[in-house]
Amino acid sequence: METPDKSTMKEINSLRPFRKKKSKETSKNKPLTGAMLRLILATGIIAAFFITRMGLLDPRPPTRKALGDNELRATIASMVLPEPVTPMPGSRQDRLASFGKKIFFDTRLSANGKVSCATCHQPDKFFTDNLPTARGVGTVSRNTPTILNSGMAHWFFWDGRADSLAAQAIGPLENQNEHGLTRQSLAVMIDRHYRDEYAQLFQNLTKTQPAYAQNDPEARNADPKKLPAYILASIGPYHRLTAILKAASHDGLQPSALISKSLFPDHRAEPDARATEVVANVGDAVAAWERLQISNQSAFDRYLKKVIDHPESPLQALTDEGDFTAEALAGLRIFTGRGNCSLCHRGALLSDQQFHNIGLGEAPQQQDLQIQSWLEDVAGRAKGQFDVRQSEFNCQSEIWEKTSEATAKKQSESCREQEFIDLENFESVGAFKTPTLRNVAMTAPYFHDGRAASLDKVLQHYDQLKDEPAIGHREESLRPLDLSAEEKSALKAFLESLTSPARDLSTQ
Repeated sequence: METPDKSTMKEINSLRPFRKKKSKETSKNKPLTGAMLRLILATGIIAAFFITRMGLLDPRPPTRKALGDNELRATIASMVLPEPVTPMPGSRQDRLASFGKKIFFDTRLSANGKVSCATCHQPDKFFTDNLPTARGVGTVSRNTPTILNSGMAHWFFWDGRADSLAAQAIGPLENQNEHGLTRQSLAVMIDRHYRDEYAQLFQNLTKTQPAYAQNDPEARNADPKKLPAYILASIGPYHRLTAILKAASHDGLQPSALISKSLFPDHRAEPDARATEVVANVGDAVAAWERLQISNQSAFDRYLKKVIDHPESPLQALTDEGDFTAEALAGLRIFTGRGNCSLCHRGALLSDQQFHNIGLGEAPQQQDLQIQSWLEDVAGRAKGQFDVRQSEFNCQSEIWEKTSEATAKKQSESCREQEFIDLENFESVGAFKTPTLRNVAMTAPYFHDGRAASLDKVLQHYDQLKDEPAIGHREESLRPLDLSAEEKSALKAFLESLTSPARDLSTQ
């Protein structure tokens, strides 16, 4: 047996731990593995960037392509306004509308004797006031919507807290910043100024035992903690969140309890039965006249008629440079295609009559509002859906049972929808009603709080979507449009084609 030499023995007897000698192949793999890991990581980051940028995993629907002529024909066919129904001259409905018109323009029916419905809904301004927010006896936080074609709508106010035109007409009369009246004072004024006319219209409808709607049990029993908790968690502006936390601490309340107290104060007094009946009848009369204010003779309406009358003609051939132009048609293609505007602005009113959070940040005029006013201003449909369910003037109220529109109220879309309102669906926080686009070029400023002074500002919002919502979260269907200047001009031309003169179809 061969004896190991000294050098070999020295290596064997070394105090260092035994280490297996690495092969050349293993040694070469170490730097290669590190490089591959770095390459994989870099590739993943780049891939994630492009996937996000291109929206490959975006849950929102992809940007739509322009519709072909046949598809566009089918889409715009639903935008035709139906022929209006007018009452027979001299009929009770005709006389009811005549009475409603007098109420609409009567400034005596206000706390200061200077405010009427027409103060905000001015006929020469397409029944708006062209102000950011309405001004009556005081100032409110919402922009004035038009009443034109409102007989076709089925939710009213920006937050949908009224489910009929009559219920909407009552709201401003009792709002302390609009007409500023109490229910009793309005009844006294009607008796003073319209006693005979009121008696002729309503004497046979008087109830022997007036009743009101009972508060909706589901709305009354809904957990008041859940909605405020959601609101608290979704507030965008940091200064608002800290203000609420400080105020709650000062009052010895949980923050969600403070929000609940601000949004749903419990101070409703038992209403006077007779005064409630008078107010309901007045609301019905005003609605009867408003229902006859229509606008259906725009360049777009005339184009629609040509499209229907010439089903084989190319859409481009039906444009008219003096009326509905080729540029307006290009804008319509963007509206129904790439812009995806018709997802919400559809149907005859170019409104889905639903509620959406479009991602508006806190407006400058909101920054000085107290906590309660701010919460009421931004809560939107989340509050409105509670209010309409608990309203004594909602469609199920017994107060309407002997009025002329009782059946229509109960059969309305909004009344049917109320059966399915989920009061614990808080996606409606910060959501407001989709406004009609008819006459939109004439009814600036825009959005529920009038923050956008021009159509250009509106298009800029949807083009960029750069703001973070003041509350809630922006609807998933929205994505920046990145339109060119030419595309914006075309889209604006289409919106301007929706302008039509107002028509009063009442006979008196």
